[in-house]
Amino acid sequence: MSKDTKVQIELLLNPEALSSEQKPFAVLAVDKSSQYPSFKMSELTDKAIDTHFKNWDWIVADKLRQLSTEGFAFGISQLKKQHLKNKSGISVERFLEKAAPRHLQTCVEELLYALPSTALYHRIKNPKTGNYLIAKTVVHTSKLKPVFEIVRTAGHQLEVLIYLQTGEGLFPYEAFSPFAFLLLKENQYYLIDNHSRQTIAWLQEGIVAQYRDNDALFVERIIKKLEAHYTVKKEGIFTQNLIESQPANCLFLSELSDTMLMLTPRWDYEGILVDIPFQALHDTVRQGVNYSIKRDEAAETGFINYLKALHPTFEKQNNFHYLSFEDAKKKQWFLKTYHRLLEDDVAIIGMEMLRHFRYSPHVPETLFEVIESTEKRLTAKMEISFGTEKVKLAEVQKLLLAGQNTILLKDDSIGVFPDEWMEQYARILKHAKVRNQEISVSKWLAMGLKPGTVKDTLLPVITAEWQAKWLQWQSEEAPVYPLPTSLNAELRNYQQKGFEWISLLAEIGSGACLADDMGLGKTLQTIAYLCSVVEQNKEAQILITCPMTLVFNWQSELRKFAPGLSATVYNGLQRNLGAYFADGHHILIVSYGTLRNDIDQLAALKWDVVIADESQNVKNTQALTTKALLQLEADMRIALTGTPIMNNTADIYSQMEFLVPGLLGSLEFFKKEYAQPIDKDANEYKMQQLQQIVGPFLLKRDKKQVASDLPEKTESILWCQMNERQQILYEAVKAQVGESIFLDISNQGLGGSKLNILQAILKLRQICAAPQLLEEYKEESASVKLELLLEQMDKLKDKKMLVFSQFKGMLHLIAQACRNKGLAFYHFDGDTPLAQRKEMVEQFQDPGNTTNIFLISLKTGNAGLNLTAAEYVFLVDPWWNQAVQQQAIDRTHRIGQTKNVFAYQMLCKDTIEEKMVLLQQKKANISDGLVHAEENFVKNLSEEDVQYLFS
Repeated sequence: MSKDTKVQIELLLNPEALSSEQKPFAVLAVDKSSQYPSFKMSELTDKAIDTHFKNWDWIVADKLRQLSTEGFAFGISQLKKQHLKNKSGISVERFLEKAAPRHLQTCVEELLYALPSTALYHRIKNPKTGNYLIAKTVVHTSKLKPVFEIVRTAGHQLEVLIYLQTGEGLFPYEAFSPFAFLLLKENQYYLIDNHSRQTIAWLQEGIVAQYRDNDALFVERIIKKLEAHYTVKKEGIFTQNLIESQPANCLFLSELSDTMLMLTPRWDYEGILVDIPFQALHDTVRQGVNYSIKRDEAAETGFINYLKALHPTFEKQNNFHYLSFEDAKKKQWFLKTYHRLLEDDVAIIGMEMLRHFRYSPHVPETLFEVIESTEKRLTAKMEISFGTEKVKLAEVQKLLLAGQNTILLKDDSIGVFPDEWMEQYARILKHAKVRNQEISVSKWLAMGLKPGTVKDTLLPVITAEWQAKWLQWQSEEAPVYPLPTSLNAELRNYQQKGFEWISLLAEIGSGACLADDMGLGKTLQTIAYLCSVVEQNKEAQILITCPMTLVFNWQSELRKFAPGLSATVYNGLQRNLGAYFADGHHILIVSYGTLRNDIDQLAALKWDVVIADESQNVKNTQALTTKALLQLEADMRIALTGTPIMNNTADIYSQMEFLVPGLLGSLEFFKKEYAQPIDKDANEYKMQQLQQIVGPFLLKRDKKQVASDLPEKTESILWCQMNERQQILYEAVKAQVGESIFLDISNQGLGGSKLNILQAILKLRQICAAPQLLEEYKEESASVKLELLLEQMDKLKDKKMLVFSQFKGMLHLIAQACRNKGLAFYHFDGDTPLAQRKEMVEQFQDPGNTTNIFLISLKTGNAGLNLTAAEYVFLVDPWWNQAVQQQAIDRTHRIGQTKNVFAYQMLCKDTIEEKMVLLQQKKANISDGLVHAEENFVKNLSEEDVQYLFS
């Protein structure tokens, strides 16, 4: 400050300059010689600092010099030298876009920390008049951290409210005026850290609007990210977490020092065991998937108190309880307690690990006798004894369901169910409804048991004549059934077998899932069966339900292969179910949407056959379409699908419940017994068990097995080398998303970052396809794939080809390029009307048609299309689900193809695309062993895999 009392020299902050990366500080001369002070600003130079601020503490002056005209220019020059040294591959201008603001912020913050709180003026615009005001100000150097609150609007949409906590209280973010990393409120400035600033900007950019109508995605993509760093208030907004169920009580038995019995409480939350001590939220990872369990403190405390009351010594013990072997056996305490626990639905685990508690010398003897058989279920008498002691079936069932193979007997010894007994009876008893010494099970459960087991007792309910046919079918001898005369087609041997298999299962009243590879003629095999049904019953009523895209395909195939069958499509606003009967039609074809809307009318009818095509569409048990399908009454039910399991094991449940009701038990039982162990723990034994159960009702053949006479299919990689411009863009985006991903993993763990990883992979794949697919690069023109594809089109202009891409934008780019080169093409994606798709397919298949290029959306056109006119297939962008890619290739490599097929996967060299393919080859999804399930690529990535992909 000057010694002149009339003119004071002060430091002036211009906060608006922070956002424009201009010099934010100036020298301010305050003239107080008149009634109203006047102000004069001048540039902050090194000379001005030496002249006006020479008496300031040297540390403050040193920090101030960094922001002088000369000092700031020097700082920028140092950044440019750093850029040249690093050789990052991006332009210096782009480097400075991020580096310069960071440098400015560091310099300003260092000055503010050193500056006396009273030594600063600021120049700010008056929001009412638009004029600038100059006044003294204060800067609080402790950084504010936001607090977020989740609320619902009147329209039930989710919103995020932002608050900032100052020393005076909690204020809405709107009460502050933001200037880069400074926030102004009532003439006072507050610092905010970069992460918080970026988080607020991210929320204000529209992410909330994107997910506000979807609670699950809102939690996953917004709330979880916020909770990793900030306080998030959401009381009363969400009624469920990922797992928020009532726990099942468990008691884990173990031995201590070979003389003591230890009892430890545990709780089962949907197949995941949690232990003491209590935590409100328990996070765990299974098979690369994060689970967050909201634990029930009252239920867990109640069980702990329950255990404490079981023995006088337990009251003084904490958390786990123990007593000597002798005390455990005294007055049959353990025996009585054991039965009480089972009666109270407490799962007892760990008995098979006990080594010093006494084991029974007796092996279990089992009486099993069928006493009644109905259309769907069997009732049997079952008695299990260890020596002279008969044990209760209900107790044995509870132990088996808890994964145990031991039982406590009355003499305090432990009875063991050996492997041979478990192989014979465990599956039957687990699936059974138990009443005293009788069990009731699905009639079809025995079909999957091994010969020589209890299967020999159960199967006589199926006639000897049928069993002879079944053996004949398996032995590849003469046909079991003649082909219907009304079928206008010759069947290959495996197709004859498929027709016979459906007929065999229909004869005993069970359903059938035909899951052959795409292109092997599932539709034709089914039509053959329908012809036989109508030949035996001229009044037969048949319902076919399928995705809307396949409705007219079914009608066309029926006309072609079964002209004697009368089929009608039931859809449109004027649809009339009465006309179906009035016109004497055999077959009604409906979309899943129509089935859902008209279920009351359709379920009122008794159908001879109901067919669910692309049955993986009804995998969700809670979906209205699935519920509608399960309401239909039919003598025979058929499901057709190439991929019965798309994402997880639970997908198979609804389909089998449609085909063979009751086979897999209740959904709760199925999830706990099979789906959770397979999906969460990769339990191969459970997978084998499930495969044995569903195997008799599911027939799946691939081309290698049954269609060896198909023309050769050659699959190759068409390597694409990016040009310099596309490579620079790719590396820039990879560096950006890679840094964000690894930060997410460090904060949220791998499981909590999977959605972000998915988005990052998508962005890099889009750059590989064409940078123009990203909004920030829409003006770019570099795309090596587009250039190479056009070259191939030119070379193969007389050959018919299919071009698949996941990205609609890429298809539009290819379409425009074709127009520019005068190449005729067809193009359809999800926006193309159904009738127009059908017309394009028919024209493309016409031998006289000269339009040779078909551009198709990978997801829209990878199923239900017959495009055997094509010889060449180009997959422009790889998809981690190889099944989807194979289905795309199978549009042309299928029955009816007479030419060799050449399929090219276009991959950019040295990019994430190449690495994805290598990872696909390394990884095998356990579900493949069940029914060739779809690989869930991202779900199975390890942290090492992620580092490999983004390295």
